[in-house]
Amino acid sequence: MKKLFIAEKPDIGRALAGYLWPENNYKKQQGYFENGDTIVSWAYGHILRLATPEEYDEKYKFWKNYPIIPQKWQIKPSANTKKQLDVILKLLKDADVVVNAGDPDREGQLLIDEILDYAGYKGKVQRLLLNAKDEVSLKRAFENIQDNSKFKSLYMAGLGRTRADWLVGMNLTRAYSVSARKYGYNTIFRIGRVKIPTLALVVNREKEIKNFKSTKYYELIGSFTKDNLSFKAQLKLSDKLTNSENRIKDKAILQAIKLKLRSADITVKDVQKKKLTEYPLLPYSLDTLQVEANKKYDFSPKVVLDTVQQLYEKKFVSYPRSDCNYIPEAQFEDAKKIFDILDIPGKDKANLALKSKAWNDKKITAHHAIIPTTIAKAELNDTQQKIYEMIAKRYILQFFPPCTAEKTIFTLSVADEIFTGSGQIILEAGFKAFEGKEASDTNILPKLKTDDKIDKGDYLIQEKKTTPPKRFTEGTLLAAMANIYKFVATDNPNREKLKEVKGIGTPATRDTIIAELQETSSKGKDIEPCLKKIKKELVPTQFGINLIENIDKSLTYPDTTAEMEYKLSEIAEGKQPLQQFLDDVIKMVYDNIKYAENKEFPIYRDKDGITCPICNKGQIVRKYSTKIDKYFHMCNNPDCVSPVTGKKLFFEDNNGKPIMAKCPSCKNLLVKKLGKNGEFWLCQKCNKTYNDKNGKPEI
Repeated sequence: MKKLFIAEKPDIGRALAGYLWPENNYKKQQGYFENGDTIVSWAYGHILRLATPEEYDEKYKFWKNYPIIPQKWQIKPSANTKKQLDVILKLLKDADVVVNAGDPDREGQLLIDEILDYAGYKGKVQRLLLNAKDEVSLKRAFENIQDNSKFKSLYMAGLGRTRADWLVGMNLTRAYSVSARKYGYNTIFRIGRVKIPTLALVVNREKEIKNFKSTKYYELIGSFTKDNLSFKAQLKLSDKLTNSENRIKDKAILQAIKLKLRSADITVKDVQKKKLTEYPLLPYSLDTLQVEANKKYDFSPKVVLDTVQQLYEKKFVSYPRSDCNYIPEAQFEDAKKIFDILDIPGKDKANLALKSKAWNDKKITAHHAIIPTTIAKAELNDTQQKIYEMIAKRYILQFFPPCTAEKTIFTLSVADEIFTGSGQIILEAGFKAFEGKEASDTNILPKLKTDDKIDKGDYLIQEKKTTPPKRFTEGTLLAAMANIYKFVATDNPNREKLKEVKGIGTPATRDTIIAELQETSSKGKDIEPCLKKIKKELVPTQFGINLIENIDKSLTYPDTTAEMEYKLSEIAEGKQPLQQFLDDVIKMVYDNIKYAENKEFPIYRDKDGITCPICNKGQIVRKYSTKIDKYFHMCNNPDCVSPVTGKKLFFEDNNGKPIMAKCPSCKNLLVKKLGKNGEFWLCQKCNKTYNDKNGKPEI
């Protein structure tokens, strides 16, 4: 019986071969390893792709032809990986059993299953779910091989995701770009299911910042002394005195209160004590690692993903594209082996008998958290070392006790006013001692009990200013995508769905989306970026703002893609058929096409452009006609026409500039004509004609 393993990438193929044949007693063939009846081959990620519009019909080469709704979806070999695909197809012909060894997620399921569908394979198929490449993880995976049919719904969800993205991207990019061209836009309106709501976050934040007006407000702080120990408290504000933001904007109000307090008695009105327990942060998922590394080292999300992928390929850490912060309970027993190979100062103070809440089978998704493996690291560059240490330290934290503190909350009565304050003392530093963070007491208080008299009080009015919201960085934008529910109104029913699907995009795609929004070229052609990075901050370009302001608002809301992700999760669970989901996407595409075609875009204005001399509203823009194979110029205001003929005016091109000559008699614009004796120039108002000389009127 011939068995064929198909891994997602060559490094997984090598890991499988190393596990199956630890003595290296296998033959290395072109595109696969072989020993007897067992073969290990691999893909290179997606080695099949959805067909392009023109591959369905030649007419779709032209962008004006849409919508494109495939009745039967076609997949094609990717040109740069066709050689490896041919190897796999040949091996499948002789295989009795195939083992899908794609990554343990929706995309991993899709890219191997689509190869089997493309080949028309009808034999037995099994599923190997591998979360790391060390021997312990490989052993667990091989002990838990399952029937691939159990994951059919996951494959359907993968198809749903890729087809939905194709339908939205191909159709709406064309519809909006073609419609905008009528108004002078020469760029491409790149529409993406996740890209647009992500861009909208940055654009909306920029509007908040530009519309923000800083205002002054005031606080009254009391400095008190008891038993020769000073401490502070703040005046509790009455609703009658404050504005809607619970702030006092009139300094005179606090000045009057301060005057009243000057010689008043001070009494402790109430004292409450409570114990605080702070647990170690959970191990990293990809998004939490990307956010933290961006904050700590200014690494871009892409750099972090690439680095973790490199560490994974070296077998030093577990699977990188994880959205999970938990670890299977069975892996608790691996802790000693992992600790033995870690070279992290302070690890010896950990207690391997402690079991944090990170070990929880109920919280495991397709993956578990990113953790070190039992393979000792070696030969790391600076970036790899920093990321590895972050992952290792977060794992070690799980074996430290929580940090505990006692917090005292008190109120003071001064005249008829109330001051509130708090203090905190650390009972046990716990994991913070390992982190090297200060677990220190704050605002040390004297002994306070109800009805105590306070010796002395001084009062100070502090002036403060409201501050605008901060711009997004790559890290905070990624965190916003993962926690997009926070940007949705609390009464929005989709808020809970957004929590369930863990935001918009996936751990594997968010960094790519953020990078693509900043791109200035695509496929060798210049494109307008939607975002620019200034120092650490992401700022929308004027094009990015125009894009968000001129498309259907439904595309900019995270609800739209959240609803899709929720439905995809239902497909993955077998609760919804794929076609029903795609029908909903197709309806949304048609609705947006209608919107785009009826949209009156604001006329595009270039700061260096030529204002139209006819309407004085639009700008003269250069166009190219494939029909007559030449450049020409026209006004980008679709309502601009000749006041004489009522028709659109077109201007001749002269080395990239429009020829806009006027009639000496009536000052009307001249147009070029072709007569019996050749080209000439005509004034459509007074009908005077002028000879053509080197492409210009001879006046």
